[in-house]
Amino acid sequence: SLVTFERISKEGRKYGIGLVVISQRPSEVNRTVLSQSNNFIAMRLTNVDDQTVVKRLLPDSLGDYADMLPILDIGEALIVGDASLLPSRIKITPPTLKPRSATIDFWDEWSKESVDVDIDTAIETLRKQSK
Repeated sequence: SLVTFERISKEGRKYGIGLVVISQRPSEVNRTVLSQSNNFIAMRLTNVDDQTVVKRLLPDSLGDYADMLPILDIGEALIVGDASLLPSRIKITPPTLKPRSATIDFWDEWSKESVDVDIDTAIETLRKQSK
């Protein structure tokens, strides 16, 4: 719940707990959680509301760095916070070993012959697990 995330972000450090918040929409991240964060990595953002949130994280004298957010290339990011002396534009190197995952081809999967599923057994199993 939101209250839990707020509490972890406020009090977690004294217990050695860190919190990594990842979002494609910084404008939708809770303000308390944002205010308790030390470092931010922002990739290309084209939404004005999201850009404004990142701009507020920057010192007043460096607010112009946020102007580069909509033009960042693939793999480029703006890093801000304790991990960097100054806000910096960085290039993130792609991993040498790519993840072995992909989006399934829905049309192919949906056109395959359907499999008989015992829905009653599936529901009963699900109910037993939640007890």
